[in-house]
Amino acid sequence: MELISRKKLLLIGAFILLLLIVSGCQAPPDQTEFHVAWESGPHSTYDQGHGPNDWCARCHSPQNWNPEATVGTPPNCVSCKFPGQDMTVGDGNVLIEEADWVAIPCASCHVMEDDIAAEVSWLNPISMEYVAVNTTTELCEKCHVTTTGNAFGSGVDHKITLGGSAHLNYGGFMGEEAPPTYCTDCHDPHTTEPKQCVDCHAEDIETDEHAYGAYGKMRDTVSCIACHDASGLDVGPHPAEDIDIWTTTLTEMGRSGPSTSAVISHSIVHEVACDRCHFEENLWELTVRTADGEIPAPPED
Repeated sequence: MELISRKKLLLIGAFILLLLIVSGCQAPPDQTEFHVAWESGPHSTYDQGHGPNDWCARCHSPQNWNPEATVGTPPNCVSCKFPGQDMTVGDGNVLIEEADWVAIPCASCHVMEDDIAAEVSWLNPISMEYVAVNTTTELCEKCHVTTTGNAFGSGVDHKITLGGSAHLNYGGFMGEEAPPTYCTDCHDPHTTEPKQCVDCHAEDIETDEHAYGAYGKMRDTVSCIACHDASGLDVGPHPAEDIDIWTTTLTEMGRSGPSTSAVISHSIVHEVACDRCHFEENLWELTVRTADGEIPAPPED
């Protein structure tokens, strides 16, 4: 009996050893789809419009960042971004060639284990050590920050402000769905492509009550955010002549004068006011309506 017990013990030990060997030899997870998604997004690109120099690299390519770089006085590649043309690099920073540009690789946002992206964490570009983050939004905000108004005059305005967004400030859930809380609830973390309103609100969009019954006529010419913006942006025709839709816009003053661009508001209100655009003597000759979409009665003589 003693001999049999020893044999069994040896067999059990051998079996456990075999399991350990097999588990250690398992193929690593295939992350190809994430690499392909990353390559299609802005975190992988060399973009003249984002200033490929060793100052802007702090966020756009952290491993190329020079902490001692400065913006310098204009003109420089921070103030003059002309894609497809030679860039003017000012004193205080140097242009990084595309071949040397690292962009934002997996290692910037993930702890890497044998070339496999593991848990989310931020790679500090100075110490080259990982810093733990509590949420994906905390990770995004390592770069999506606003630092304007500092004593050096070299701040950036990159923070995404939700403001009074209906996504965060309404009472209760819509059905069983919780409201978006983190950046990655709406944005694919690798392509950064956002969800569309219809992805979450298909049933609400198609109701007869939506837009006081006028949505059927508006759906192809007015973006959702043109009505539901809560940030106070301008609303009007898309600045691009080949895009026939109303949206939120921002006009800024540049060196060559004012320029208007389409922007996406992240502050969203549930209830809208039609008279934001349909006011008396509006520039676009839209039908005058009250805040709740009614056409006011003509004035009495």
